Amino acid sequence: MPKKISLFGAVSTGIGMIIATSCFIPLATGASTVGVTFIIALVLACFINMTSSASIAELNALMPNLTGGLAQYTLVGLGPFITIVTMIGGYLISNVFAAPAEGIMYANVMTSFFGDGLPPAFYSVTLTMALIAINLRGVTMSTRLQMIIASFMVVSLFALGLIGALGLGTGEQVEQPAVLSAGIGDIMPLLTTAFWLFIGSEFIVPLGKDMENPKRNVPLAMLLSLGIMCVVQCVMVLGFARYTPWAEVGAADSPHLLYAMNLLGTPGQLWMTVAALFAAVSTQNSIICSVAEICCGMAKIRLLPAIFQKKNRHGAPYLSIWLLGIATMLIEVTNLSSGEAVTFLILCTSIFWMVTYIVCHLNVLVLRRKMASVPRSFRVPFFPLLHVIGIAGTAYMIYYISTDPAQRTLIFALTLALFALIGAWAVYWIHYHLHLPLFRRLPLTQVMAMENPAWYLSRHPENHAKPAQSLS
Repeated sequence: MPKKISLFGAVSTGIGMIIATSCFIPLATGASTVGVTFIIALVLACFINMTSSASIAELNALMPNLTGGLAQYTLVGLGPFITIVTMIGGYLISNVFAAPAEGIMYANVMTSFFGDGLPPAFYSVTLTMALIAINLRGVTMSTRLQMIIASFMVVSLFALGLIGALGLGTGEQVEQPAVLSAGIGDIMPLLTTAFWLFIGSEFIVPLGKDMENPKRNVPLAMLLSLGIMCVVQCVMVLGFARYTPWAEVGAADSPHLLYAMNLLGTPGQLWMTVAALFAAVSTQNSIICSVAEICCGMAKIRLLPAIFQKKNRHGAPYLSIWLLGIATMLIEVTNLSSGEAVTFLILCTSIFWMVTYIVCHLNVLVLRRKMASVPRSFRVPFFPLLHVIGIAGTAYMIYYISTDPAQRTLIFALTLALFALIGAWAVYWIHYHLHLPLFRRLPLTQVMAMENPAWYLSRHPENHAKPAQSLS
């Protein structure tokens, strides 16, 4: 069958997940704390996340074209218990927080532009419903949409940042020091703040089966998407320094809108409003599309109930799309619209994602030792140095998840409680449905064979009459 997704389309998917209006909250927070030296934290956080992306790319090279992605890699590397806890916590629950955070930020922008005639939830819920409908049409339409949106967003944000950095805006420039602190003790704790700006490139992996030349394009697209967004974010910080007082941009619920207004006036506000719409569409679309495919892949290897495999006539795993969409809308209607509320959602999501990235590195370390002779089309260089740096850097960011001790305690308590619930579910599912030891690694050949519906049919011949896509 002809491949559908080019390198440009793959990079667009990665950028579509990374770029988000919710990213402006941590970007503004970090910049307002230390000034333009926040760029140092941006570059370091981007590098740490690149090591995670490289580990995921090597796992994909070892086990290509698997729709479950990290679920299947971890099943081979660390066993079913770690797999279920990581995937449900690191992807399903984290994205239940991430998607509404984006919708809420978009609603804030629309309310600022159109006034209070409609409740903010109207804008966010309407957006989510439209994206559910689009994703139910299948991955091809979603990828085309990503290419258009990501291109517009990258060009727009880079242009707005560059106009500000060069002092070419029509607004009045502010007189303030560009550097508030250059101390390493002030910059390093902001790695956690910068982390949120570089997550999601791994959502390219589930699309590998539909890509042109996936051996090259999967790792290349992941690294390119991170690098491009690092440049865009750094330029935006330089723009903040010229046109927005540090104290104001750090306290704003919609810092990107404040910056656009100060930079270009009403035209800037209109431009940023359109950009916010595109960013919200881009991020929520990437989440719904890719998480649904990951759930489908997990069901194939029996880590989720078989019903998650069912697809509609367009080839879309409709149950996952509906569940994620409904959960997103339920949080959106709570009207958590303040910058503090969005920040809390972002930090909770980040800690789940960080644990997932650590597991990616551990998978590579284990499989390099257990399967050293198995061919890979991509290997992370300087083994195991980059993995150690990635694990240590990510663990450091978890420890500094918040500079506020009370908030940090609350985040740790919430995430530990959720991980405990997921762990209890994992023990039940593995013991009563999979009948496996919690930490027994499955053979690579078996996990790859489970991708094919024939694997199930060969063991359950009485179900031959059932549609292959509905079986696990």
